[in-house]
Amino acid sequence: MAESLFKPPGELNIVEGNVSENFKKWKRQIEVYLAASGATDKGGETQTAIILHCAGPKVIEIYDQINWPEGVDKNDPKKVLEKLHDYCNPRQNEVLESHRFWSVKLEEHSSFEHFLTELRNRVESCNFKEKDRMLRDKIVFSASGKLQELLLREDKLDLEKAIKISRAYEQSNKQVREIRENKSETPIHKVEAAHTTDRKQEYRSNQKKYVGGARQKQSLPSKLKKECSFCGYLHELKKEKCPAWGKTCDACNGRNHFKKMCKKVNSVEQCDTEDDEDEFWLSVVRAEKRSTVTATMTVNNCDVKFQVDTGAEINTINSRYVRKTQVKRKDTKLRLW
Repeated sequence: MAESLFKPPGELNIVEGNVSENFKKWKRQIEVYLAASGATDKGGETQTAIILHCAGPKVIEIYDQINWPEGVDKNDPKKVLEKLHDYCNPRQNEVLESHRFWSVKLEEHSSFEHFLTELRNRVESCNFKEKDRMLRDKIVFSASGKLQELLLREDKLDLEKAIKISRAYEQSNKQVREIRENKSETPIHKVEAAHTTDRKQEYRSNQKKYVGGARQKQSLPSKLKKECSFCGYLHELKKEKCPAWGKTCDACNGRNHFKKMCKKVNSVEQCDTEDDEDEFWLSVVRAEKRSTVTATMTVNNCDVKFQVDTGAEINTINSRYVRKTQVKRKDTKLRLW
């Protein structure tokens, strides 16, 4: 049979949700199904049977209890749909329908077209005298940001212009995002490749300059065999001899260390200085318009303004904000890097 080639609509929900809205959508689906399956060319009894079969057992019970006036054919599909419409719309509340119309939100729909379709469906039940004007106003009120600005900027804005502007704005946004995504990929690979080449050249140069090649590694004093935690190479333990001195990290944009030794990426050993004492480095970040960048945090129930650092190894705090039992004295040397 031709009906088997098409999927029939689901059952009509007359128990949950907005029953009136449920019937409106279901009726449209059953009309499409009857036309697509060729059932409209058949008798009224066959069409009514298809309608009731698709509507489900609860609707069949309601159909069997309907009192049909004399002379009205209970197998007329149009009359059957009218009776079901009356049952699902016992009384129409224009105020409630209007509230539902104005409650539709643009951001809750996947596209502007879905949003517009929802508005057109709901506006039919509101009995507005100026439906186009209400639809136009709803579109403007639901929009935000640049789209709303474009709509309000238009002289003599009507529904057709509002729809055209909204569609164009949505499409242009998708195109801009696609272009930005494609642009953001290529430069990253180019920069990474260039820095990788530079690091390889620096490695070969520094190994020859400071170490003298692999054959001389064994002859170095024990103090110089320790790997520098700023550049990752072996060299005299002086900052002037470090190839990372004055360079910018590719990972954190910090100064005086290479990416492979960045403390924000790897946990590495502290670089030694000329003596064997423990030393830690401290650095700050500065803004263009202010001397320092600060953040307020709560310490021991007190609001304390901290100066933001750039990933320094240690942090300092004024002694008046901590209790004596919370800190211990230490003779570690601090060094401003």
